[in-house]
Amino acid sequence: MENPNTRQANRRTLFDTICVAVLIAYFLHFALPALRVGFREDEMMNMGICWRAGALKSLLANIVFWKLFHIPGDALYDLPLYLYRPGGALYYLPLYHFFELDPFPYRVVQISILAASIPLAYYLSRRLACSRSIAFLAVLALCYHPQLGSLVFVGAFIYDVLCGFFYFAALAYYIHFREKEASLRPLQLLGFLALYICALNCKEMAVTLPVIVLVYEFLNSPSWRDWKAFLRWIRSYVAPSLIAGLLTVFYIYGKTHGSGSLASLDPYRPKYSWHNFTASNAKFVGELLFAGHTITPITLLVLWAVVFIYAFMRRDRTLQLMAFWIVIVPLPLAFIVPLRGDAPLYLLLFGWAMIFAKVAFDLITLISKSSIFVGKAVGAGAATGAIIGGRAGRMSPRVFRVIATLGVASALAMFTQWENQRLKVPLLSVGAKTSHVIQAFRSLDLHPPHGSSILLLLKENLFQNKWNVFFIASLVWNDHSLRIWVESASELTPQQQANVDYIISVSEFHADVIRPKFQSRTNGPPLGFEKLIDLAREQFTVSPSCCAAINE
Repeated sequence: MENPNTRQANRRTLFDTICVAVLIAYFLHFALPALRVGFREDEMMNMGICWRAGALKSLLANIVFWKLFHIPGDALYDLPLYLYRPGGALYYLPLYHFFELDPFPYRVVQISILAASIPLAYYLSRRLACSRSIAFLAVLALCYHPQLGSLVFVGAFIYDVLCGFFYFAALAYYIHFREKEASLRPLQLLGFLALYICALNCKEMAVTLPVIVLVYEFLNSPSWRDWKAFLRWIRSYVAPSLIAGLLTVFYIYGKTHGSGSLASLDPYRPKYSWHNFTASNAKFVGELLFAGHTITPITLLVLWAVVFIYAFMRRDRTLQLMAFWIVIVPLPLAFIVPLRGDAPLYLLLFGWAMIFAKVAFDLITLISKSSIFVGKAVGAGAATGAIIGGRAGRMSPRVFRVIATLGVASALAMFTQWENQRLKVPLLSVGAKTSHVIQAFRSLDLHPPHGSSILLLLKENLFQNKWNVFFIASLVWNDHSLRIWVESASELTPQQQANVDYIISVSEFHADVIRPKFQSRTNGPPLGFEKLIDLAREQFTVSPSCCAAINE
């Protein structure tokens, strides 16, 4: 005969499985249209950098995670390349090897990683809150947020997707052992650190994980009788967060020191000030709560205070952890100007989703205990009151909580659908121009010989960053020996100008070979670059703006 405890455990597992399946289906309802989306222009640079680094260097960069790897830019000359986030190479390189520049498999994998994050986030929420209803509501709010639609529709945000996956995996793995009141053994500690390093290799947002783990331990710490008990507690339970913190120090130092660090670039250089801290967090919270610019820095501070007061008055450790979460997790973004938003708020969204689910369920629980709403007749007439009262009287508080939770979930889903219909139209057109340029290069059916030199003339301003055309050409031809220049972006020596093999004119929808193997068609001494362009005009009409840019 089956043990009642086993039967109950199996029932709980079945219900949790159903919840996760519903959440994944809900996410796919919004995510599947992203399969039709192409590559955004900056994704070509991300993929191109990984391609130039190669598999071995990318693998080494993931192991030596604190080091900034420089990629020799033989074809780019004065454009330095660095593998800032080597975790992305583990995504890009296998897909490029098997599928080249077909965006469909990339979108399938990106959506699959987000879908795989759902059971991780559900398990994490379930262990923290000890409530299926809270976990369901929290992950429902997390798995798809219309303001963070770029996580699904824009491939360039794969770093945020991967970082979130490993961040949730590392924290769920850690809490899996700690909720059993067991400290991590050496192999378990290595597993936690490996997941954390994977998150770091994907994006810098992961640096907050050791602090979150440390806060979790302090919130769950017992009272210490003496200093010896305190030190034993540190050695047994705080050591993993301290070791992860030490790795973080090495990571930050290695990534921020040197001429090629992200911190040396103005768009990524932190500007520390109280104004930036409050203004950025106000923007983040405004996006996540659909409040827009109504969240001012003063409103933000009041909101934070309310969350902390409520969490500590309730003596709810999960709410207390989430109160710290919403302040700590956005710190890597808080001092970057111009302010970021959208997909990088993925981790921050988890904290606010948990707070929403906790508050909603507390309110449902409070109503379920009230005799006004449950177990008494409500109605204008005696007959109506008797009928409703009879039904309500038969409704237990537990059933009421389930029905009310489903009602809140349905309302949230309908609101999300409405917001998504309003915001998704621009996202569906992401990557159209990049796809056109890729097809233009492919239409040439050109296979330059090994070691050829190619000059790309841009007939129009295709992208804000002209080097994206270079990366597209490199990835289409897939030959590391090619020497590719982009007009008005590359500085060529006179010898390089004279010996260029191909001149190719590129627009969004067309690419034309103006002169193949040009130098071999001329007699006498090498021609100057201006003469090359004059002869190119004879073969093809080059736009005046293009020629002006070249002559500069």
